Amino acid sequence: MKAVSCADFVIVGSGVIGLSVARALAQYAPDATISILEKEKQLGMHSSGRNSGVLHAGFYYAADSQKAKFCQQGNQEWTAFCEEHGIPLLKCGKLVTAKNESELPYLEDLY
Repeated sequence: MKAVSCADFVIVGSGVIGLSVARALAQYAPDATISILEKEKQLGMHSSGRNSGVLHAGFYYAADSQKAKFCQQGNQEWTAFCEEHGIPLLKCGKLVTAKNESELPYLEDLY
């Protein structure tokens, strides 16, 4: 680790978000100096307290909502990134069922 006295960008924390921001900045401004401030001895030792480790499909949100679109796009991009960089990714799938007949139209819409 090297000390930097001046940087174009400073990121506090090297968890999932901090490293993602650093990566995006490095792609956006390849000649910029990016410093990451981290309390741990290594980068990426922690993830957000809200990170469940699951790539969500987005079907809990209204199909035409921004949340659903971002969720689906993020899922596809993260899967591609992991495959491209040899990062293990468990694709276990999800079984979605109806509790009763009144939920069947929802399943049809989801399909």
